Amino acid sequence: MQIISKHGGKYKVEKTIGSSSSVQGISILLHQARHELSVLQKQGILFISQQDAGIEGFLNTLSNTDVRVVGPELVFGKLFDHIGFNAIPESLFRHLVIARLAFPLSKLKTVDYLYRFQGVRLSASSVYRFLDKLNTTLKEQVEQIAFKHTSRYTTTISVLCFTI
Repeated sequence: MQIISKHGGKYKVEKTIGSSSSVQGISILLHQARHELSVLQKQGILFISQQDAGIEGFLNTLSNTDVRVVGPELVFGKLFDHIGFNAIPESLFRHLVIARLAFPLSKLKTVDYLYRFQGVRLSASSVYRFLDKLNTTLKEQVEQIAFKHTSRYTTTISVLCFTI
């Protein structure tokens, strides 16, 4: 591992750090190189200790696919539970409700969102099958939960029904 600069189209070896063939050795050399680079550039380094270098090494192994968006689950999940929808035992119901509240997109985009940000693998056809099940077997339970929650806050509830 070397620190190299380029000036006027020519490369110059500023400092040779060392070499290694093991992952751990390369990680240590990388930490040393970053330290030397900050000294050469006269900038402080963010991670100083060996323990911090280990943390930095771990963070470098993460990618976007390892990151989960937890904000919508924290906010809308609490509301979902507070209203009482957690009485419905289908986890897909929770995922779809929270995803549609956070990102009101098409069902296909919802499937993509759930995979990319929540790590939930679904097919669009499984969502459509679940929506059929929701309409046939879970609809009344969802309506009752929503009605019960709403009646806590008002004595007059008007319902408008129409069919096409």
